[in-house]
Order: sequence, then structure tokens, then C-alpha cells
Amino acid sequence: MIAIITSTLIPSDAYSFYSPEERLSQTLNTIEKLLATGFVEIFIFDNSMHGINKEALVKAYKSIKIFNSPQYSFTNKGLSEALLLLNNIHHLPNDVHLFKISGRYYPNEDFKLIDDKLLSDYGFIGTGVDFDKKTRAFNTRAYFVKNKAILETTLILAIEEMLSYSRGIHGLKSFIKSAVSLFKPSIGNEYQLSLEQAFARVLKHNKNYLLLKKINVNGCVAGSDFQEFTID
Repeated sequence: MIAIITSTLIPSDAYSFYSPEERLSQTLNTIEKLLATGFVEIFIFDNSMHGINKEALVKAYKSIKIFNSPQYSFTNKGLSEALLLLNNIHHLPNDVHLFKISGRYYPNEDFKLIDDKLLSDYGFIGTGVDFDKKTRAFNTRAYFVKNKAILETTLILAIEEMLSYSRGIHGLKSFIKSAVSLFKPSIGNEYQLSLEQAFARVLKHNKNYLLLKKINVNGCVAGSDFQEFTID
């Protein structure tokens, strides 16, 4: 199984609460915890606009591979992450189980790898909320996926859901908006789904997921003082 860390090691001041030093420290902690958990291969997908010091990271950790894809950082950070994964997915080998985790998070002492047989039966394994409601969401900060082909297909569908949602009719308000747009067309989407919501819609439709009660990953809240929490 390969671990994939998605990160912006050198974030733009306009889009990040954390400094480059803090983001690097958080990512290094993620690497350390993954290695302690038993991961041998770790891929880092980074979308920093100004480049990163790959040599320092590779020198410190021989088992990691780093791929930097400078890209525009959208206000919808889920869209940025989905594009980062798609832009680098060709680096991943075929038919290998994957564990994706964001750079601000790390496996805690109760974290366990998913059994290979279980991952052969399900495309995605992770945590989510309200899957029996329209507000359903799948936690994209950390999840297991069967292989890169399933990840790629799901990411493409999720992006399409994110971008097309505001043009659809989901109730009276959106019906009125759609009717008005026939006479007064507008450009752009006022509201996009989050990546968590889009993933949940795709997984629910494809019925290829298994929800865990806990995935035992900790992280820190962006936009506030440092606070650790466990993802449920």
C-alpha cells in the first residue's frame, strides 16, 4: 500500500493560516507517523506555486517521492486538491492500494491499515456523515482507495458534481434561479459543492464504499490557534 500526502508546503498568504515553516513541520510529522505505522512507500503531491526544497526532504527520508505541480489555488480548496491529485495520478503504479492523507493530519496510535481483501471488495473506505440525507459528506482528509483507476474516475466525477451543482434544481429557490436565468443569463457558479459533498454523492451513486466509525487520524484546525482533533 502506498501513502499519498497532499500538501501545499509553501502556501500563498492569501489562502493559508499557516506559514511555510509550519506547513513543512506538519508534513514532516505526517511522514514520521506514516513510517511508524508501517508504510514503506510515501508519495507527496505538492501544489506550491513557488517551488519547494525537494532535496532536503528526500535526503531526510529516502523512501519518499515528491512531485511538485504549481497550480492556481482556488477559494474552493477541495477543487484545488482534486486537481492536484489528478495532475499527479500518472505517477502512481497500477493495481496498488492507496491511503490518501492531507499534510496537516497524521495517523494516531490507534490507526490500523485496512486488510487487502477488504480493499479488494470496496473502492473507497473511510468516514462520512449523514449518508442517508442530502447533506451527506465523505471525509476527504484521509481515506483508503482500491487503486488509482477508481480514484481517477471518482475525482473526475466529483469535480463535475462540484461545478454543475449550482446549475441544477434542488428545491424551490434553485428552481426560481434557474427560471430567471432563462431571461437573464449569468456567468460562473455562485455556489459549488465541497469536495466532501461531491465525493459522497459519487460514492453513494456508485455504491462502492465502506464507512468506518473511526479512521483514527488526528489533525489541526486551520484558521485558529493550534487545536488537535480526531477525525470521526
